[in-house]
Amino acid sequence: MKLNQLRFFLCGALLGLLTACGGGGASYYRLDATAPATGGGRSGLSVAVGPVSLPSYIDRSEIVFATGTNEFQVPADALWIGSLQENISRAVAADLGRLLGSGNVRAGSEPRFNPRYRVALDVRRFHGISGQGAILDLSWSIRSGNGEVISRHSAVFHEQIVGDGYGPLVSAESRLLAQAADAIARSLR
Repeated sequence: MKLNQLRFFLCGALLGLLTACGGGGASYYRLDATAPATGGGRSGLSVAVGPVSLPSYIDRSEIVFATGTNEFQVPADALWIGSLQENISRAVAADLGRLLGSGNVRAGSEPRFNPRYRVALDVRRFHGISGQGAILDLSWSIRSGNGEVISRHSAVFHEQIVGDGYGPLVSAESRLLAQAADAIARSLR
């Protein structure tokens, strides 16, 4: 009987110790559409957003933050929910749909969806910069539904980070994507 009590006590103590040392765990983030909806009517314009190409330093599950000119922080506990490519494609498509007044803007490629335009994104930089805000350096190409290149564009967008931590950084990055969607919408008109 005493041996069973001792085992129970040791298992409980071990469980308590493991729980105390486990830490707070990871926080997961996603990019959101932040562009305002246009007041105009529905355009019906069909657009597919993607593919999205990323430089290898941000093509990862962790959020990346620049702490110096050539120095980056990659925290193990601040993670994207899903892939960053999917997050970007989804947020830009939602922003673009709002700005164009169209319910026919989709992220990625869907079977049986034949859009009038396809927008491919080439992200060159997308991160926060300590003391400076967030940056998105992006080029995009617009293709017709049959794949013919219609136009190519590039721009660099900046956004202030309001607050401390990774949540405000992700909010600033979401606003960067809304700026990009606005530029893409202008290039589609």
